[in-house]
Formats: sequence, C-alpha cells, structure tokens
Amino acid sequence: MAQSSPHLPSSLPVWPLLPYIAVASAIALTGYLLSIRYRPGLRQVPGPLLASFSDLDRIISTAKGLCMNYHLKLHEQYGPLVRIGPKHVSISDPSYIPVLYGINSKFWKTDFYMPFDVKTPAGMRPTIFSVRDEHRHRDIRRPIANAYALSTLKELEPMNDACSEVLTRKFDKYVGQDIDLGKWVHWYAFDVITSITFSNTLGMMEQEKDIDRIIESIEGRLMYNSVVGQAPYLHRWLFGNEIGFRLGQLIPAVRVMNSSRYIVSFAAKQLERYNKQEFNTIPLKDMLDRFKRFKDEEQLIDDPAMLSHAVSNIFAGSDTTAASLRAIFYYLTLNKPAHTKLLSEIDTADAQGQLSDPVTFAEAQNLPYFQAVIKEALRMHPAVGLLLERLVPEGGAEIGGVHLPEGTVVGINPWVAARDTATYGADAYEFRPERWLEADEGRLKVMERNFLAFGGGARTCIGKNISMLEMSKLVPQLYRRFDFELSYPGREWTLHDYWFVKQTGLICRVKRRERA
Repeated sequence: MAQSSPHLPSSLPVWPLLPYIAVASAIALTGYLLSIRYRPGLRQVPGPLLASFSDLDRIISTAKGLCMNYHLKLHEQYGPLVRIGPKHVSISDPSYIPVLYGINSKFWKTDFYMPFDVKTPAGMRPTIFSVRDEHRHRDIRRPIANAYALSTLKELEPMNDACSEVLTRKFDKYVGQDIDLGKWVHWYAFDVITSITFSNTLGMMEQEKDIDRIIESIEGRLMYNSVVGQAPYLHRWLFGNEIGFRLGQLIPAVRVMNSSRYIVSFAAKQLERYNKQEFNTIPLKDMLDRFKRFKDEEQLIDDPAMLSHAVSNIFAGSDTTAASLRAIFYYLTLNKPAHTKLLSEIDTADAQGQLSDPVTFAEAQNLPYFQAVIKEALRMHPAVGLLLERLVPEGGAEIGGVHLPEGTVVGINPWVAARDTATYGADAYEFRPERWLEADEGRLKVMERNFLAFGGGARTCIGKNISMLEMSKLVPQLYRRFDFELSYPGREWTLHDYWFVKQTGLICRVKRRERA
C-alpha cells in the first residue's frame, strides 16, 4: 500500500522572512545612498554629510531663512567648492562668474525657478525671470528690452516724483517721531512700480498700510518658492496641481504661501482696468503701453505675455528696491563718517545749483560719493540670498580642479561673492563706500565683475535700471529735508532670506534738517 504524501499548507507564513526582507532592504537602501554619496566628480567635493545624499540639508537650511549666512559658513569651513546637495555644488571663487553667468554661458537655469512660472488663461507661462530655456528667454526679452532701457527712463521720472512727493509730505508729519522706515520704503517702492507699470498706484503710502495684503502675499509665495525650489519635484504634488492648491487654501498658516493666483489675479485686474482707461491718471507712456507698442517680427506681444510681464514687475519690482533702500539708510545710520560725507556732497551740489527739486536721475549720477554708497550698500546686502542655480551643460565642466558631470547644479550665492576678500580687501565685511572710489581701473573692473546684486550676464535683472532710478532720486531728495537716526542704536535688524533677504526692525527717528 502506497504511503500518502505529507500535507503541505496552502500558504507559508511570511513573518519568519521579515528579518531577511528588512536586512535586504537596508542593504539596498545603503547601496543606493552610497551610490549618490560617491557620485563621480561630486565625491571629491567636501560638504555636510546629509547634503551629500539628501535634499533635506538644503530644505532645512532654506526654511530657517538664513541661507546666506549658512553658505558663508560652509565656504569658510570647506573651501571654494562645497557640496550642498546630492548634485548641488556651491562655488565661492568669483572667477567663475563669467563662466556661469556670462552673456554666452552654456549654463542654463535649473528647475528651482519653476515655481515662479505664472498661470495665465492660456496655461502656465514662464516669466522673463523664471524661463529656463535660454533661446526662449531671448524671444521673451527682445520685444520688451527697450522698455527697461536706461535711455528711456526719463519718461518715467514724473511718476517716480509723484510718489516721492507723497513720501516727503508724509514724513513732514512724522518729524520728531519714530517710524518703521523699512515699511515706508517698501510702500514707496510698491507705489512706484505700480505707477510706472499701470499709470496707477494702490496708494499704500497714502493709506499707510499694505493694501489688500499684496506685499504679504508676495512674501508668502517667495517663502514657498524658496523652500520647494530646493526639491522642485515636490511642486507638482503641492501648489503645482489643482488639488494641492485648493487644500492649501483651507489651511490659514499655508494660505499666505499659496498666493500666486491672487498675485496674478491682482495683475490681471490692473490690466483690465488699464485697458478700460480707468486709471490713466498721468498722461505718460508707462510700461504697459511700451509692452503693447514694441514688436518682434511684426507680431504684437499677446495678452498672456502682457500678464506675465506685469506679474514679473509686481513680484520683484518692489522687494528688491525696498531691500536696497533699507540697506542704504541702515548702513548710513551706523556709519557716521559715510553719513557726513554724503550729506556734505548733497548740500554742496544743492548750494551750487546742481540739484533740481525734485532731484533728477541724471543729477544723482553726478554725485560720485552717493553712487559709491549705493554700490557699497548693495554689496553689503545683495537683495538675493540664495544660490543663483545653473546646470552644468552636456559633457560636464571643469570647475575648481574637479570635473563635474553634466546635470550637476552649480551656482554662487551673491552674499558669498560680495564678501570675497581677494576682490574687496581684508575689510570686505565692513561698509566702506570709499573702496569704489579708491580702486584703480583694474581693481574696479574685477569688483564690478563680481558684483551680483542684480545677477549677471544675459540674465541680469531686467528691472535693474528702474531700481537704480528709484534709489538715485529718492535718497538725496529725502536727505535734503530730513535726517534719520536709529531709535534703538544697540539693536540689530532681523533678516529673513526667502530668495530676497528682507530686513525688519529698521525703526528710525525722523529729524528735520537745518541747513545754511
């Protein structure tokens, strides 16, 4: 009689295999992380351990809002090349600025800039700032470049003067009192940019507040873009899709960072009212009128492009100028010799009839010490405090004696370049406008080349001339009538680095100037 086969269970228990699965998974994960940590080329670049295999180091340091100081510290610790991400390298050697940011550079922008794209009725559109494709950037820039040209700024001066008059009138009321000068110059910068863009202002200075919380909305979005930009693949799972956007609207703490559509809606409303000629209160050709008139191969700029340019003006046009104006006033209040020299230069030019009322842009250019003050303030406090990211092109690139493979993200933080002692001297961490006047031709050329306050090359901020116009006209105009001193001299201001390095706590006493 044949023996029956033993009974086999229909399924084996899995739990005895769990330890083996866990070990195998740990080995696989370790192998994967080691393959990232020791990528060819990148393995030679020193940096924080976490950064070598994870985006978390960049996300955390950016979320803290002090990335400009973090990058400075990293370069002091590790040298001219620092690995700040699995495929990210920060560079401190300013000799690579022409390579990364030169006119004909092959290093294109990265997906960090993707969250800055704008949603228009025609779909997502990159702005002139956020577009990654350099060929497309040239196509976007060509029809509007003349609108921002230095030679055409004279037409915009009356709009600027109207805003300066409001600020002067308001400060007359506050003589002898403490004000938040940082807020005032931000309201001023926003009123100016909307005036020269739409021939209209929201009246922030008149009402002495952030109307419709538009500035707060911009700053919230900048916080989101800065942090998520460190891992841009997250954007499509967050505010880059409809579900993520709507969920963000339900959470009050998140809503302020989820404001891109509100900003676009604000610009679209201004465009609509502008087209109906409801706000054309100043009979001058503003930026929108220029956008409509300039042609590229006989084709007018379409409406989505108009909206994209308007949003760019609003999104960046006030924050950069406000940060720069705060820096000028802050460092002058801290540096009495520079403060005294500047006021003396303004008073002398005024007494000799070299300054109009209001001061013109051309007249401000003829104040050499004042121009040095502007440059030095922007060097000490560049508006942007994150890495100006670029992609290593096909074939890779030799940087700092290391061959970095194509696709590596490289860049220089403007704050790091601004404090390069080989360029600016042993006192690079000090505010000293004289350095721009004392330098010989060769040294000055190097200093100018390493000056990244407005970016560099073909991607230099297109609104640079407008920002310089505002600063050049406002500062001497105010100092003819007022002076400012820190209300709390021993208290430093607070910095928040979310793309732009915003300052808070610039509380000043407004004083009337008595001149001979």
